[in-house]
Amino acid sequence: MKKIIICLVFSFSTFVAFAKVPALVDRVEPLSWWSGMANTELQLMLYGDNVATCDVSFANDAIAISRIEKTDNPNFLFVYLNVADVTPGTYRLILKKGCKKQVVNYEFKARRDGSADRASFTPADAIYLLMPDRFANGNPANDNVKGYVQTVNRTGLGERHGGDIQGIINHLPYVADLGCTALWPTPFFDNNDSNYSYHHYACGDYYKIDPRLGTADDYRRLSDECHKNQLKLLIDIVPNHCGAAHWWNHDVPARDWFNRWDSYTSSNYRMTAWTDPHASEFDRTHLAKGWFAPNMPDLNLENPLLFDYLSQVYIYWIEFANIDGIRVDTYPYNNIHTAARFVQRIRDEYKQMNVVGECWVKNPSEIAYYQSGNNNKDGFDSRLQSVMDFVLKDVFETAFLENESWDRGMIRFYNHYAQDFVYANTNLVMNFLDNHDINRYATVAKGDISIYKMALAMLCTTRGYPQIYYGTEIMLDGIEGNYEGHRFDFPGGWADDTRNAFEVAQRTEQEQEIFTHLKSLLNFRKKTPALQTGEMKQFIPYDGLYVYFRYDDHKTVMVVANNNREEKQLDLARFNEMDIQGKTAIDVTTHKSVELNTSLVVPAKSVQVLDVQ
Repeated sequence: MKKIIICLVFSFSTFVAFAKVPALVDRVEPLSWWSGMANTELQLMLYGDNVATCDVSFANDAIAISRIEKTDNPNFLFVYLNVADVTPGTYRLILKKGCKKQVVNYEFKARRDGSADRASFTPADAIYLLMPDRFANGNPANDNVKGYVQTVNRTGLGERHGGDIQGIINHLPYVADLGCTALWPTPFFDNNDSNYSYHHYACGDYYKIDPRLGTADDYRRLSDECHKNQLKLLIDIVPNHCGAAHWWNHDVPARDWFNRWDSYTSSNYRMTAWTDPHASEFDRTHLAKGWFAPNMPDLNLENPLLFDYLSQVYIYWIEFANIDGIRVDTYPYNNIHTAARFVQRIRDEYKQMNVVGECWVKNPSEIAYYQSGNNNKDGFDSRLQSVMDFVLKDVFETAFLENESWDRGMIRFYNHYAQDFVYANTNLVMNFLDNHDINRYATVAKGDISIYKMALAMLCTTRGYPQIYYGTEIMLDGIEGNYEGHRFDFPGGWADDTRNAFEVAQRTEQEQEIFTHLKSLLNFRKKTPALQTGEMKQFIPYDGLYVYFRYDDHKTVMVVANNNREEKQLDLARFNEMDIQGKTAIDVTTHKSVELNTSLVVPAKSVQVLDVQ
């Protein structure tokens, strides 16, 4: 009797139909790529049962394989391609194992014109931060998706509420009308965790938009609609950790893919260990390799395969969706030297791309350490052009609520800005009152509308650029000290909401007052280069009165703050060097004319922004 051997050949796009025929490869990532990229070596991650035992080639040797890397897990194979001369088109990747053969059609697309040199956010921008699940529900059909553990339950602060990409798109004109010029949404990646999946900082699949938020096409459409509304779009990248529901946790690519401990070990969260010249390696190791949370496996970016994989992930989405800027989450929880190389890998593809990093430290010199170009004594350069001013946030939380004294009240602002000499570029410092991780400013201000308006005025006129957290424009409140309490739904984002604060007619009187106030400030800032890149000159506060100027060759803006509970008379002779006496100014928020003669009456608990004519 003769043996009959039947060899099977099937393509990646059709093998699913033959359920009884095991595929050689189940995943190929990235999903596709582009020709003409700066990095001429592309990593393909192949995943399948014992895929590492396959022979891999391209039909007709159309693309050269420069190297193949294996790990201790035979279900993964990392194939590196030389793509220097690849032209747009579909190429046939061939896997063989014995008499089995599988063909994967892999596409290289043409890049957009000018993609590598795209413009990014700048000091001229004001950034609007939102959490998609809590902003607006534009597509109720995706609220509950088969196979996903958490469904919509708006009564639970830690539950999913149903906001999505379509909800953001629906309200982009609102964001633009407010005066913001860039949008920072928190992440969109798939997250099928059983708890707290709504924030999406615990990714479950880097090449999949969570279907409860939308699709990849929706994400690209969000970018297109942002650009139609003169808004730039930032991507929030998370290099430190993924989520417990990531598919890697069912089959880890390599023994050192995650930072492992004998028993669960959290980070010590002491980021000062990186700048401490006396720090122990023990403390730095626990900072960088300890886990951020039990449901967030800590990624070991020092594994070169993971480093290449994850950097390609974000390049893929930037290119796919035409992204304009980057925010990096929890930067110092990584080995910062590896994090710097990671950021630079992305910047190599986009020469003008600006990157702002979350470096949550508590003094200006530490923050400045993480701004690129700072000439640190140890030679470290983070490759982050922009940093977030967490110390200024603390000043906003305290100064307006204090009685004036030698070291309290408005002197806190003066002392803070007096340390700006530590920064490489103060224009690229991000300023904010609140965000998704801290108390809402309405809570901090204890509902005091005067304090709230003072803070908004100074936020929009100080050096650096402002970040506005969704709802700040209507004084949306929260619950003190509760993460989920900072993340309330925007009223009107859901069809069954009792009112719609996106609409003027449905805002309360107080909401409209705050909205109008902030809109005036942001739109004035948008058309005033002196507030974007101009010089800043401040005068030491006396008697609760603090004055600073923003100016360039064409414009002078005078900012006058009165932290007292009664109006004060300000003698203008002290400011002669600014050449303002005898001139007229327009109050930016009230639009009233103000004569700058010998003195100025400053209302109680107020900040006047004066456009000197």
